[in-house]
Amino acid sequence: MDELNFLRKKTGMTIGRAWMLMVSCVIIFLFGSGVIGVIAGIAGYNHIQQNGFLEKGVLVLMALILMISSLWGFFINKKQLPFFNKQPLSITLSCLAIALAWSFISPLIVDFLPFDETAADGFERIGMDFILGIAVTILFTFLQIGVVGHGLLKNYLFKQVILTVAAVSIVMVIPQAVIGLVFQTLIMFYIYYRTASFQLPLIMTATYSIVEDSFKWRLGGNIVTKNYIRLHLTPNDNIYYVGLLIAFCVILAGLYFIKQQTTPISWQRPEEDEDIALL
Repeated sequence: MDELNFLRKKTGMTIGRAWMLMVSCVIIFLFGSGVIGVIAGIAGYNHIQQNGFLEKGVLVLMALILMISSLWGFFINKKQLPFFNKQPLSITLSCLAIALAWSFISPLIVDFLPFDETAADGFERIGMDFILGIAVTILFTFLQIGVVGHGLLKNYLFKQVILTVAAVSIVMVIPQAVIGLVFQTLIMFYIYYRTASFQLPLIMTATYSIVEDSFKWRLGGNIVTKNYIRLHLTPNDNIYYVGLLIAFCVILAGLYFIKQQTTPISWQRPEEDEDIALL
């Protein structure tokens, strides 16, 4: 089976094209950020900071890059949108529970990989733009799962696709953000693979963003690069570690429940629509 899959001629999204999208995003983002930085320097950094141009500029740049890359991928995928199959309420509630559990766990990363002071200062300010922030995370999910992941599943087996989909996180550039997104993406992509319901990853993405930004807003914003769950929600270490254990169990139980309640679908194109050829 694996040998036949290797010999099939790939059309639409391939691993090579997916990497091309990723690298293009990173290059354009770095170049665009440099241009925004030059503009800030010419106009006067302090004045730019006061009116919020720098923060909004970076977020708008990221949103534009993700939109253009998603549109590019949409045409690579032969104009096919991700699937939005209906799912029972129990599946949706399980996804919400998983999203909330991950929201509790994800700040743990900064306990081991703290940002440097300069990156922390800039990332905190950028994260407080609520609407743009949610828009960027949803667009990012669309690119990762709805475009790259959906397209790759047409040509490759799940085990071949999932690492490539997780690798799209390099677009975020910031190492700490990448690490969190890799785990988050693995969870959401598995759910999409089992359900073919792209609305579920979108709901989960919105939940992550709303929970995180709600904490920032409630606590004053200066918390992005700290484990705000541990510091502000559960300052008692014993309660925090019990909470982590419960959150891990919720995620595992939720994924197991989804696996038991869903029937795997056939993602790859029917063999009669494929040409057999050496790659």
